[in-house]
Amino acid sequence: MDTSLDLKFTEKSGAIVTQLGFKNLKAFVKNQALFMLMARIEKYEVENKHFEAKYHMDFKTFQTKIEGLQNEEVFTKEDDYLDWRFAKEAIDRLKKQKQELEYA
Repeated sequence: MDTSLDLKFTEKSGAIVTQLGFKNLKAFVKNQALFMLMARIEKYEVENKHFEAKYHMDFKTFQTKIEGLQNEEVFTKEDDYLDWRFAKEAIDRLKKQKQELEYA
């Protein structure tokens, strides 16, 4: 990934970024990246809450129930399990990225 910015872009955007209340382009980029991460976290938290309401339990309890099914195929629940697991993993990953960026 090319992390350099050409001088012309930096000069033109610098004044705009300052008018928006940021001390420099780096602060602006960091702020916008944090907003994007927070929006994605919120998206997956909404999905997590949807499944908690649908099944009246948290993910760990649901996971235990799904893993305890023997020779039963419940496609809807298995699909929900995969979607829910993805949402939980995404929340964890995105929160970690957000924390790393906050202290960068």
